[in-house]
Order: sequence, then structure tokens, then C-alpha cells
Amino acid sequence: MVVLNSCRHAHGAGFQHGSRNGCLKGTRESALKEIEHWTEDFTKSPILWLNGLAGMGKSTIAQTIAERMFADNRLGASFFCLRGFEDRSNLQLVFPTLAFQLAQKYPDFRASLIPLLQ
Repeated sequence: MVVLNSCRHAHGAGFQHGSRNGCLKGTRESALKEIEHWTEDFTKSPILWLNGLAGMGKSTIAQTIAERMFADNRLGASFFCLRGFEDRSNLQLVFPTLAFQLAQKYPDFRASLIPLLQ
């Protein structure tokens, strides 16, 4: 774990950090349902691109999905960017941060990752 903890990653980038709120009950249901169906359909692209104008609720939707996936034990890792926080606005830290979170959660992943980092 020393090797893993010494790797640079963004602290506080996961969905449980910060003061983000999820969607209000009963709102964004069609978008949430569409994304949840995507998470269950392994024939679809492994990447879902959530886009829209600033302030349209993308982060709120992502927060809600992360909360739901976490509650169902289906969330491996998450990264929420945030302006004004160097690590959380550094795109070079997205994958190392996700790898760090996955290694913390999954011992088999950690066992495969640590030799690559040494």
C-alpha cells in the first residue's frame, strides 16, 4: 500500500467529497433512467458522454448516478472535476485517481497494479 499511497492522485475527487447535491426527487427521471439502462446493457458503448450547456445539471445527474451505483455496490470509482482545485482540474490525474480508488476497493486490481507502479 505504500507504493499506492505515494502515487500522485487527486484528493477529494470522488463523489462522496464536496457539497454537491444529487437531483431532487422526481426530477431528471428520463435522463437518469436512460443512464441506468446504459449501465445494464453491455452491448452499448462502454463510454457515455453526458454533455450540455453550463448550468444544465450535468454534475447533478452524475452525482445522482454515482450515489445510486454506490448504493447498489456497482460504482468502482469516480472523479468530479472542480475549478479552483489544482488536482481536481488536472486532466492528467483522472486515470491515476480512478486507478487509486479501484485499487483501494478491489484487492485483485490492487495486486495487479502495484507491480506496475514499482
